[in-house]
Amino acid sequence: MRIASFGLFGLFLAFSSLRAASPPQSASFDCARASHPLEKTICASPKLRALDGEVAALYKARLAILFDKQAFRGQQRDWQQILRTRCAKACDPASVERDYIVQRDSLRSFGEELWEASYKTANIAQLTINHIDARQFDFALRRDLDGKALCKLPAGDGEAGAIATLASPAKASWAAGACRIDFALTRDANGHVTRIDAMASAGCKRYCKGSYGLSDAFLPANNWVASNQ
Repeated sequence: MRIASFGLFGLFLAFSSLRAASPPQSASFDCARASHPLEKTICASPKLRALDGEVAALYKARLAILFDKQAFRGQQRDWQQILRTRCAKACDPASVERDYIVQRDSLRSFGEELWEASYKTANIAQLTINHIDARQFDFALRRDLDGKALCKLPAGDGEAGAIATLASPAKASWAAGACRIDFALTRDANGHVTRIDAMASAGCKRYCKGSYGLSDAFLPANNWVASNQ
Protein backbone atom coordinates (compact mmCIF):
# COMPACT_ATOMS: atom_id res chain seq x y z
CA MET A 1 0.00 0.00 0.00
CA ARG A 2 1.56 3.27 -1.11
CA ILE A 3 0.14 6.07 1.00
CA ALA A 4 3.01 8.17 -0.29
CA SER A 5 1.54 7.97 -3.78
CA PHE A 6 -1.29 10.20 -2.62
CA GLY A 7 1.30 12.97 -2.30
CA LEU A 8 -1.06 14.74 0.11
CA PHE A 9 0.07 13.86 3.55
CA GLY A 10 3.27 11.85 3.26
CA LEU A 11 2.14 10.27 6.51
CA PHE A 12 4.40 7.28 6.49
CA LEU A 13 7.42 9.02 4.99
CA ALA A 14 7.43 12.02 7.29
CA PHE A 15 6.41 10.41 10.59
CA SER A 16 9.92 10.02 11.91
CA SER A 17 10.21 13.80 12.22
CA LEU A 18 6.79 14.45 13.74
CA ARG A 19 6.12 14.96 17.42
CA ALA A 20 2.54 14.51 18.67
CA ALA A 21 3.13 16.67 21.74
CA SER A 22 4.43 19.57 19.65
CA PRO A 23 2.75 19.53 16.21
CA PRO A 24 4.83 20.92 13.34
CA GLN A 25 3.80 24.19 11.78
CA SER A 26 4.27 22.92 8.23
CA ALA A 27 2.59 20.41 5.96
CA SER A 28 3.55 16.76 6.28
CA PHE A 29 4.51 16.63 2.59
CA ASP A 30 6.88 18.58 0.35
CA CYS A 31 5.06 21.65 -0.96
CA ALA A 32 7.73 22.07 -3.64
CA ARG A 33 6.32 18.91 -5.24
CA ALA A 34 2.62 19.72 -4.80
CA SER A 35 0.58 18.78 -7.89
CA HIS A 36 -2.97 17.93 -6.78
CA PRO A 37 -5.40 20.87 -6.28
CA LEU A 38 -5.77 19.86 -2.63
CA GLU A 39 -2.01 19.89 -2.11
CA LYS A 40 -1.73 23.33 -3.70
CA THR A 41 -4.59 24.65 -1.56
CA ILE A 42 -2.91 23.41 1.61
CA CYS A 43 0.48 24.82 0.65
CA ALA A 44 -1.02 28.23 -0.09
CA SER A 45 -2.34 28.58 3.48
CA PRO A 46 -0.14 28.68 6.61
CA LYS A 47 -3.14 27.57 8.67
CA LEU A 48 -3.85 24.57 6.45
CA ARG A 49 -0.17 23.62 6.42
CA ALA A 50 -0.17 23.61 10.21
CA LEU A 51 -3.41 21.61 10.35
CA ASP A 52 -2.04 19.04 7.93
CA GLY A 53 1.07 18.59 10.06
CA GLU A 54 -1.00 18.35 13.24
CA VAL A 55 -3.36 15.72 11.80
CA ALA A 56 -0.39 13.67 10.60
CA ALA A 57 1.24 13.83 14.05
CA LEU A 58 -1.97 12.86 15.84
CA TYR A 59 -2.49 9.97 13.46
CA LYS A 60 1.04 8.71 14.11
CA ALA A 61 0.55 8.92 17.89
CA ARG A 62 -2.74 6.99 17.81
CA LEU A 63 -1.44 4.38 15.39
CA ALA A 64 1.49 3.66 17.69
CA ILE A 65 -0.74 2.48 20.57
CA LEU A 66 -3.89 1.09 18.93
CA PHE A 67 -4.08 -2.69 18.57
CA ASP A 68 -6.40 -2.75 15.52
CA LYS A 69 -4.07 -0.83 13.24
CA GLN A 70 -5.58 -2.19 10.03
CA ALA A 71 -9.03 -0.68 10.67
CA PHE A 72 -7.50 2.58 11.86
CA ARG A 73 -5.37 2.91 8.73
CA GLY A 74 -8.48 2.27 6.66
CA GLN A 75 -10.27 5.12 8.41
CA GLN A 76 -7.42 7.50 7.63
CA ARG A 77 -7.18 6.37 4.01
CA ASP A 78 -10.92 6.89 3.53
CA TRP A 79 -10.66 10.39 4.93
CA GLN A 80 -7.74 11.23 2.66
CA GLN A 81 -9.55 9.91 -0.39
CA ILE A 82 -12.71 11.87 0.42
CA LEU A 83 -10.72 15.12 0.51
CA ARG A 84 -8.91 14.36 -2.74
CA THR A 85 -12.17 13.48 -4.51
CA ARG A 86 -13.85 16.68 -3.36
CA CYS A 87 -10.87 18.66 -4.62
CA ALA A 88 -10.36 16.81 -7.88
CA LYS A 89 -10.54 20.04 -9.89
CA ALA A 90 -10.66 22.93 -7.43
CA CYS A 91 -10.71 23.40 -3.65
CA ASP A 92 -12.53 25.71 -1.29
CA PRO A 93 -9.98 26.53 1.45
CA ALA A 94 -12.74 27.08 4.03
CA SER A 95 -14.23 23.64 3.35
CA VAL A 96 -10.82 21.99 3.53
CA GLU A 97 -10.17 23.71 6.85
CA ARG A 98 -13.50 22.47 8.25
CA ASP A 99 -12.70 18.90 7.18
CA TYR A 100 -9.28 19.08 8.77
CA ILE A 101 -10.64 20.46 12.04
CA VAL A 102 -13.23 17.66 12.25
CA GLN A 103 -10.56 15.03 11.63
CA ARG A 104 -8.15 16.65 14.07
CA ASP A 105 -10.75 16.74 16.84
CA SER A 106 -11.71 13.14 16.10
CA LEU A 107 -8.11 11.98 16.35
CA ARG A 108 -7.61 13.88 19.59
CA SER A 109 -10.34 11.82 21.25
CA PHE A 110 -9.69 8.61 19.35
CA GLY A 111 -8.76 5.57 21.41
CA GLU A 112 -11.60 3.12 22.02
CA GLU A 113 -11.40 -0.26 20.34
CA LEU A 114 -14.04 -2.98 20.16
CA TRP A 115 -13.11 -6.67 20.07
CA GLU A 116 -15.75 -9.37 19.87
CA ALA A 117 -16.22 -13.09 20.41
CA SER A 118 -19.37 -14.44 18.82
CA TYR A 119 -20.56 -17.99 18.34
CA LYS A 120 -23.07 -16.96 15.66
CA THR A 121 -25.77 -16.99 18.30
CA ALA A 122 -27.30 -14.43 20.62
CA ASN A 123 -24.45 -15.18 23.04
CA ILE A 124 -21.90 -12.44 22.34
CA ALA A 125 -18.86 -11.38 24.35
CA GLN A 126 -17.24 -7.97 23.89
CA LEU A 127 -13.93 -6.55 25.00
CA THR A 128 -13.75 -2.75 24.94
CA ILE A 129 -10.32 -1.17 25.18
CA ASN A 130 -9.34 2.45 25.82
CA HIS A 131 -5.62 3.09 25.53
CA ILE A 132 -4.01 5.16 28.25
CA ASP A 133 -0.52 5.00 26.78
CA ALA A 134 1.73 2.51 25.01
CA ARG A 135 1.88 0.24 28.08
CA GLN A 136 -1.54 0.49 29.73
CA PHE A 137 -5.15 0.18 28.61
CA ASP A 138 -8.46 0.48 30.37
CA PHE A 139 -10.79 -2.38 29.49
CA ALA A 140 -14.31 -3.68 30.02
CA LEU A 141 -15.55 -7.24 29.45
CA ARG A 142 -19.17 -8.11 28.86
CA ARG A 143 -21.09 -11.19 27.75
CA ASP A 144 -24.76 -10.91 26.73
CA LEU A 145 -27.42 -13.42 25.80
CA ASP A 146 -30.52 -12.07 24.08
CA GLY A 147 -29.70 -8.62 25.43
CA LYS A 148 -29.31 -9.75 29.04
CA ALA A 149 -25.96 -9.42 30.78
CA LEU A 150 -24.33 -12.73 31.74
CA CYS A 151 -20.92 -11.29 32.64
CA LYS A 152 -19.85 -7.75 33.32
CA LEU A 153 -16.47 -6.37 34.37
CA PRO A 154 -16.41 -3.76 35.86
CA ALA A 155 -19.56 -4.91 37.63
CA GLY A 156 -21.23 -1.49 37.67
CA ASP A 157 -20.87 2.10 36.55
CA GLY A 158 -19.69 3.09 40.03
CA GLU A 159 -16.86 0.58 40.06
CA ALA A 160 -13.35 1.71 39.20
CA GLY A 161 -12.14 0.88 35.73
CA ALA A 162 -9.93 -2.12 35.05
CA ILE A 163 -6.46 -1.12 33.84
CA ALA A 164 -4.24 -3.78 32.27
CA THR A 165 -0.49 -3.45 31.89
CA LEU A 166 1.53 -4.83 28.99
CA ALA A 167 4.42 -6.96 30.21
CA SER A 168 5.57 -7.59 26.63
CA PRO A 169 4.14 -7.15 23.11
CA ALA A 170 2.40 -10.51 23.54
CA LYS A 171 1.19 -10.37 27.15
CA ALA A 172 -0.86 -8.09 29.40
CA SER A 173 -2.56 -8.64 32.74
CA TRP A 174 -4.86 -7.17 35.38
CA ALA A 175 -5.69 -8.32 38.89
CA ALA A 176 -7.99 -7.22 41.70
CA GLY A 177 -8.44 -9.41 44.76
CA ALA A 178 -8.95 -13.02 43.73
CA CYS A 179 -9.67 -12.12 40.10
CA ARG A 180 -6.86 -12.08 37.58
CA ILE A 181 -7.15 -11.74 33.81
CA ASP A 182 -4.25 -12.48 31.49
CA PHE A 183 -4.34 -11.29 27.90
CA ALA A 184 -2.42 -13.05 25.13
CA LEU A 185 -1.97 -10.84 22.06
CA THR A 186 -1.51 -12.59 18.72
CA ARG A 187 0.39 -10.43 16.25
CA ASP A 188 1.02 -10.77 12.52
CA ALA A 189 4.36 -10.43 10.76
CA ASN A 190 4.07 -6.63 10.93
CA GLY A 191 3.43 -6.65 14.67
CA HIS A 192 -0.28 -5.82 14.37
CA VAL A 193 -2.59 -7.43 16.93
CA THR A 194 -5.02 -9.79 15.18
CA ARG A 195 -6.49 -11.62 18.18
CA ILE A 196 -6.73 -11.18 21.93
CA ASP A 197 -7.24 -14.18 24.22
CA ALA A 198 -8.55 -13.34 27.68
CA MET A 199 -7.97 -15.94 30.39
CA ALA A 200 -9.77 -15.31 33.68
CA SER A 201 -8.98 -16.99 36.99
CA ALA A 202 -11.57 -18.81 39.08
CA GLY A 203 -11.84 -15.75 41.31
CA CYS A 204 -13.46 -13.83 38.44
CA LYS A 205 -16.67 -15.89 38.67
CA ARG A 206 -18.27 -13.15 40.75
CA TYR A 207 -18.57 -11.07 37.59
CA CYS A 208 -20.70 -13.70 35.84
CA LYS A 209 -23.97 -15.57 36.25
CA GLY A 210 -24.41 -19.33 36.22
CA SER A 211 -21.71 -21.29 34.42
CA TYR A 212 -20.61 -18.43 32.17
CA GLY A 213 -17.11 -16.98 32.33
CA LEU A 214 -14.95 -14.11 31.12
CA SER A 215 -12.38 -16.21 29.27
CA ASP A 216 -12.64 -15.99 25.48
CA ALA A 217 -10.86 -15.29 22.19
CA PHE A 218 -11.62 -11.85 20.75
CA LEU A 219 -11.28 -10.59 17.18
CA PRO A 220 -11.36 -6.92 16.05
CA ALA A 221 -14.87 -5.62 15.46
CA ASN A 222 -14.14 -1.96 14.69
CA ASN A 223 -15.93 -0.22 11.86
CA TRP A 224 -14.38 3.21 12.03
CA VAL A 225 -15.34 5.64 9.27
CA ALA A 226 -13.88 8.94 8.22
CA SER A 227 -15.09 11.77 10.47
CA ASN A 228 -16.50 13.77 7.55
CA GLN A 229 -18.39 10.95 5.83
